[in-house]
Amino acid sequence: MTLMNHFIPYPGKLALAVVAAFCLAATVQALAAPLKAGVARVSINPLEDKIPTQLGGYGAREGKPAQGTLDTIYGKVLLFDSGGEKSAIISMDVCSVPVCLAEEALKKAAIENLTLDRLLITASHSHAGLEGLALDRRNVANNPNIGIFSEPMLNFVTDRLASALKQANAALQPVKAASGAVDLPNMNRNRRGSKCIDPQATVLRLDKMDGSPLAVFVNYTAHGTFVDEHEMLVSGEWAGSMQRTVEDLIGGGVLCLYANGAEGDIAPQGRTGGSRYEQAWNYGRQVGIAVGRLAKDLRTEDISHFAVGCDWVTPPARQGAPDFVKIAGAEYHVTQEQLDQVVQLLFPEKAPLYALRVNGFEMVTFPGEPICELGTAVKDALRAAGITHPCVGGLTTDGIGYILTKAEYHKSGYEVTASFYGDGLGQLLLDRAKALGLAVAAKK
Repeated sequence: MTLMNHFIPYPGKLALAVVAAFCLAATVQALAAPLKAGVARVSINPLEDKIPTQLGGYGAREGKPAQGTLDTIYGKVLLFDSGGEKSAIISMDVCSVPVCLAEEALKKAAIENLTLDRLLITASHSHAGLEGLALDRRNVANNPNIGIFSEPMLNFVTDRLASALKQANAALQPVKAASGAVDLPNMNRNRRGSKCIDPQATVLRLDKMDGSPLAVFVNYTAHGTFVDEHEMLVSGEWAGSMQRTVEDLIGGGVLCLYANGAEGDIAPQGRTGGSRYEQAWNYGRQVGIAVGRLAKDLRTEDISHFAVGCDWVTPPARQGAPDFVKIAGAEYHVTQEQLDQVVQLLFPEKAPLYALRVNGFEMVTFPGEPICELGTAVKDALRAAGITHPCVGGLTTDGIGYILTKAEYHKSGYEVTASFYGDGLGQLLLDRAKALGLAVAAKK
């Protein structure tokens, strides 16, 4: 049974109660047996097979291939088995995740009872990681400034992810869980001038039944933009450094996974070090030490609540932002006429939201880059529903661009030029994300 494959839009109290009751029933039934989990990691760097590898985030790179590798970039799998029903989180050192990557990795892995409705693939948004549009079959624009689709890159990455999914599935074992959160003051800032800043890092820890650590999942909000368009080495950027730091602090072979938050208008703050690579490394270590200490002190318990939900949303009509050519046209070498064509090619008519709950932890995801105001609104709604440690994952299983409130959309700026569904997108996705999150959070 797949939980909430197609959620009811804008539910009234009765509809929400029905969905919530169904969600709770599915959870109770599934947890008649202990929740199982398995983990695996694989390198996803195509340079290992001498495949020209495009880096994401900057049109000024003009699609030029990476010149080498600074540090290994990974796809990391955390796979769950809840009464025979599978679900998974994959965290990746990429700029964005197209839906075809999830579909093809899933098909190659061929894991029984694991479907697209239960596969959350999160992009760290490293601007030294893989270019998402180079992995996207929809990308037939042939514009190097936005990335050229590469069949060899996509095949390499999906082969590796399929292998990791199989490894994790073969390693399933009963687990216990704990979650926590810590504020990291003065570590991020709102780059659009808004007062909204989310300083909170949220952690989910999973242990084997003997108490030894299996996985730590970290959610924290900041762009991966310490590097600029002149840095041409493959790297996980600050998020890669953070995950290594957590794994070193906890030890025991633990796997650290990461999902960025509502980072549409949130940048990292605080640069120390010489090169941009060193600045990213130092920032990641600082975040990693804080969340690693938190995770190390958590004490896991039996899992009494586990649920996964998915809602495929039809956004408003696709359209380019009025100021795109003026603000971003030169960087991406796109005219207004070309923009109207590219938007229809690259951006989907439907995209998924996900929610994942483990005891007092719950994450709700967006298929793009929501701004801080949207993320904190979802977290506030989950807290009001009794979720102790809510978080929001951005850039998860497809990319629809920036997601803004109506007011922020009409302020224009760079983020608006990369928002492709008009001024109503933010409110629509906020309403649906809250409804999905509350349904998964519902309990007696």
